[in-house]
Amino acid sequence: MERSRYHAGPLHDLQRLEDDENTEDTSWEKYKLKELEKEIQNLTNLRDKLTWELEADPGKLLQRLLNGDREQNERELASLGAHQEACNAITAAKKSKVMHTVNLYRLSGTSIHQVKKNVVRLMFDTFNRGSFFETYYLELEGSKNLKVGSHTLPHFIPIKRIADQHLNVSLQLFAQTLMNLLNAFVARRQFIRDLQNHFLDHLEEEINCSQSCDFCYLSLIDFPGLEIPLRLQLMFSLDKCHPGQIKVKKLSKNDRDLTETENQILSSITKSLFAAQMPKITPVN
Repeated sequence: MERSRYHAGPLHDLQRLEDDENTEDTSWEKYKLKELEKEIQNLTNLRDKLTWELEADPGKLLQRLLNGDREQNERELASLGAHQEACNAITAAKKSKVMHTVNLYRLSGTSIHQVKKNVVRLMFDTFNRGSFFETYYLELEGSKNLKVGSHTLPHFIPIKRIADQHLNVSLQLFAQTLMNLLNAFVARRQFIRDLQNHFLDHLEEEINCSQSCDFCYLSLIDFPGLEIPLRLQLMFSLDKCHPGQIKVKKLSKNDRDLTETENQILSSITKSLFAAQMPKITPVN
């Protein structure tokens, strides 16, 4: 019996990678296959959680009481147990509404909370590839002329420059600029981790990078088609998740120029990296 085919989403990607695995055995394809299996498991867990919440929805009890006959409802609530059940349902419904509101704010990336008079706190929930990562905080002080107070943002985020440009002109633009920089940092960090896994069998050592992940280098050895070990230096802008510049350095004492085939392979690698994609590793016979 032929299995069902999916045309989009994680299940489609998983089937495609399973098909590819039969014809091409690469460490990167195996890594992506495992990542997709994890994503599908997360989606399955989320489905089960939502199903449970739906079945245990306190709103069902409240809806029945609101739509039912008044005298019948009063008789049902006359017992202590039924009255307590209704009170619990009301409390649970209020908590559920608050949590849904919080999640909606999280999905937007930035939320704001009053800390005390003339002090508000911005909360930045970083997000990448369907997952939340670190949450950063920044407090703003003042009423008319705002100024930055304490914060947990990384030291490489140019808060003062951004505040001077936007804070007292457009709070929304100020917050969005910071959010973009934080999400770009998280995306670069994940991209470099993907590079580490992708080139795992062809690295002389672990990929070295700066704290802001705007600079890293990887030393390639025994790469199919490249007889000379090479070092690739990747440089990023703080607001970008893909490199803006790539420098290549030969690690061998051999001064010969790269062959045409080696140049083609190197060009393919750098082209993929500029697009923040993983280069294809094809064994050379």
